[in-house]
Amino acid sequence: MKALVTILAMTGALAFAAPASAVTLINGSFELSGNPNAGPRGYTEVSPGSLEILGWTVGGAGVDLVGSNYWDASDGIQSVDLSRRGAGSISQSFATVVGVTYLVTFDLSGNPFGGVDDKITVISFSGNDPVEQVYSVSAANSPTNMLWETYGFSFTASALTSTLTFTSAEGNRFGPALDNVAITGDDGAGATIPEPSTWAMLVIGFGLVGVARRRRATAVAA
Repeated sequence: MKALVTILAMTGALAFAAPASAVTLINGSFELSGNPNAGPRGYTEVSPGSLEILGWTVGGAGVDLVGSNYWDASDGIQSVDLSRRGAGSISQSFATVVGVTYLVTFDLSGNPFGGVDDKITVISFSGNDPVEQVYSVSAANSPTNMLWETYGFSFTASALTSTLTFTSAEGNRFGPALDNVAITGDDGAGATIPEPSTWAMLVIGFGLVGVARRRRATAVAA
């Protein structure tokens, strides 16, 4: 019985371990779309307002959803060129806690077919000053060697709903390439989005509770 109480205490603590600042970002690697691997051409032109990229709102001049058969993704098999035929954008809104600081991480490269050039991406988070990030495409960049780089910025929420936006500053079709977007929140106590291992422990805990109950019932019957 004592062991059962201990297990219940552990699983209960885990169940309430998810912090109020946790954020669920949908489709951060752009794998969920209507065109697996971005269609037969290797990329799909996504117009403003399209729902092609699940979870994301497309704006500006639109974006290209690019498959790994066109150029290598940083994570999975799809990424986004933030310039379709001009500067485009993608944004996603989610619940936040006012005053909590969130860390946004993402991978950047640039469309290698535009030659050597600097690709500028503007990152904005509701209520915060936009941040510019420059990725320099070199002669070494190629469709099979995109040389992705990881970046991160911290933003503080000023409302119960916040919007994260990535905007191309390139007015041509050779824009910044974006992939592997993630966001975590810190509620001041170091709490972050629960890891998969936390949920696994929770499931195991409930399983042990079930086993303990069955053994006790068997003993009583005997």
